[in-house]
Amino acid sequence: MDLKITGIRYENIREFENVELDFANGSNDNPHHISLVQMPNGTGKTTTMNLIRTTLLGKEMDQDEVRSYQPSDFDAIEGAFEIDLVSSGEPFTLRLELDYEVGDHSYRHIKPKEVGGGDMAGHFLPNELNNVITESFVDLFVFNGELTEEFIETGSDEAENALKIVNFLNRLENQKNQIQQTVQNRQEDASVTTQQGYRNIQTRLETTEEKLEELQEKRDELEDAVEDHEETIEELEERRQDILAENEEQLEKDKRLERKIQNLENELETATKDLLSTMRKPSRLDEDLNDDMEKLLENMKIMQLPKSTSQEFFTELSEGKNCICGREIHEEHEQEILDNAEKFLSEQDIGVLNSLKDNLRDTPDYESFDDTFEELQEKRDDLKQAEEERARLDLDDPNLNEKLDKIIEEIEEEEHAKEEKEDKLRRLKTNDKNEQAEFGLDWKNNIPLCKRKREQRKEELRKASGTVNFGKKADILEDIFEEFIEECLKSMKESQIEETNKKLERILGLSKVQVEDIDNSIKIEGRDDISEGQSLSIAYAYLSTLFEDSALDVPFVIDSPAVSIDYEKRAEVAPIISDLFDQLIIFVISPERESFVNELQSNDIQYTTIHKTDTPGKIEKHLDKDFFMDFQSEEERQEAA
Repeated sequence: MDLKITGIRYENIREFENVELDFANGSNDNPHHISLVQMPNGTGKTTTMNLIRTTLLGKEMDQDEVRSYQPSDFDAIEGAFEIDLVSSGEPFTLRLELDYEVGDHSYRHIKPKEVGGGDMAGHFLPNELNNVITESFVDLFVFNGELTEEFIETGSDEAENALKIVNFLNRLENQKNQIQQTVQNRQEDASVTTQQGYRNIQTRLETTEEKLEELQEKRDELEDAVEDHEETIEELEERRQDILAENEEQLEKDKRLERKIQNLENELETATKDLLSTMRKPSRLDEDLNDDMEKLLENMKIMQLPKSTSQEFFTELSEGKNCICGREIHEEHEQEILDNAEKFLSEQDIGVLNSLKDNLRDTPDYESFDDTFEELQEKRDDLKQAEEERARLDLDDPNLNEKLDKIIEEIEEEEHAKEEKEDKLRRLKTNDKNEQAEFGLDWKNNIPLCKRKREQRKEELRKASGTVNFGKKADILEDIFEEFIEECLKSMKESQIEETNKKLERILGLSKVQVEDIDNSIKIEGRDDISEGQSLSIAYAYLSTLFEDSALDVPFVIDSPAVSIDYEKRAEVAPIISDLFDQLIIFVISPERESFVNELQSNDIQYTTIHKTDTPGKIEKHLDKDFFMDFQSEEERQEAA
């Protein structure tokens, strides 16, 4: 799929009475590689970006939004914005018409190669673009600056969504989400014996799904809250470290105790997990139970259980014409075979007993855990002692000691609040049957149990509507989709991280900003705070990698890409942006030229400068590079003076 922007036109839009920007390279429909448009602040860069997005999407607008584009410096009751585009070699124009008096708007689609100009009312795109031009996707190439923060912001999923959109995984997700809707439609169309019973089951299923959604929202809120507590604790710890830094001896002692506490916590966690795993074997816990299990295994061997022939064998035999000995099976023989079949175990019973025998053969011997419990208690005592010692660190200055005590109190409060939320999270998320029983959990307060209840009620609904087999096939298909999407996403993330980090290393050098993971948002390795310039560099490096091998060939339209980046970094960012797309439309202000414009790597750059005149609505346009590089707005000249 390919899309190019060859021009835009304004008619009575805010500052513009009649302005055209031509991005085509000569008379053909191929645009310049890079089109630089210099527009001083307040001239309309943000307006232009918004209008490009709106017109591409054919978005609905309310009266206030329509009238917000009405010029204030000259009279106009109507306005229009046009984008000239090319897709698969076919040019077309999208036109947004604005009626300022009524506060209304409409769209037109123009195909200049068709007879009569192909001017038709309505907003529609070529078929190949229809399913691709969504708001999320348009924000990626008519770049929405807010995405810079959202790519990195915890709790946002924009970075992962971008990966899905560019690689069409979002389409697969949409298909997957339609599977259950198809099942539901089939169920509703099916003939149900008791309509009231079907509705009751359907209502119960809806209740379960609502409860599951509620529990998952609660889980997300708790996870965010836990993360907030962790960040607050980290900030408090940094403040504590800053105070202790005034006493080198105490600071060193604090760090030593912190390392000791961390090691003890890790040892306790590992030892506890190992102990719990070991204790899951009942024979290890009780000597008498261990003896009983050994006796059971011996008895099963003596009795030759399970029997090698199952009920199913005789059931199938009774349905045949001849016995295995060759004699013909009559009706009375058939009944006798079926009666005697009840003396044998079913295949399911045989499978269970065989599994039991295998487990009994591997029964571990009884052992005492007294020494292990004692060691764990000693570690807990050591941990408590180290924590208390760390909390009691004193400085010579009473005021600093008071500050330390207050910070420690705040840390303890945050730790306590975090632990409470973690406990609630554990109850919500645990899939351990023992924990579920211990906490008295059911489907109304535990996510895994709620999911099971949902599956049970789905099955009940399918039975009621006669769509059991159809529903099972739908579940299998849904699992296939989910596994495929998950594996693809995992592979794509690994490649995306690797290539993005290579670009970041080239751009930021010694800053050592590296992507650690893409878990919905981009996680930066070992960094809690990054500058605005670093955020932009990450976003550009991420986008560059994202579209590098993509089947989507679209322009990249961006507003002020270098304004927040340090001068020395601009020279590294410029080549990254140059290679980003086959067509770049970059709106800049004059302060961005330094260390950026001359570093753009292309033999095909168009330089356009637009600025206001003393006549309202009249705009001057210049296509000269020297004018572009020397231009200063009136405001900039005044500031320089």
